[in-house]
Amino acid sequence: MSANQMPRPVRRLPVGWATMLAFDFLATLLAALVLCTVGLLLPGITEDYGPDTGPTSPRALAFFIAALVLLSSLAVTTGVVSRTGTESSRTLALWLSAARLGLLVLSAAAFITYGIVTIEPA
Repeated sequence: MSANQMPRPVRRLPVGWATMLAFDFLATLLAALVLCTVGLLLPGITEDYGPDTGPTSPRALAFFIAALVLLSSLAVTTGVVSRTGTESSRTLALWLSAARLGLLVLSAAAFITYGIVTIEPA
């Protein structure tokens, strides 16, 4: 860059998007932690241990893979949002983050509602 060229100013995120990204980050980390915990506890609950007393349940592996997918999607979104590339890619990343947050909140609400409907009457 020559001495006469000014660096392009980076547009800051509006407060609403920044708040949504913060909630998305926390919700994604919490969901991944819960999935890992369920994956660790599932073999003990179902008594599905292998010869070396390690978990052998394919369902437990599915929980770990789901947590990995969540964390990798969070990393990709963070990379795209923080990159000073095109505005369209940044906007797409923000909308994908909003969709992921919506799915996480909807999943948690459905799980809680299912628990209230099935466990409470019993």
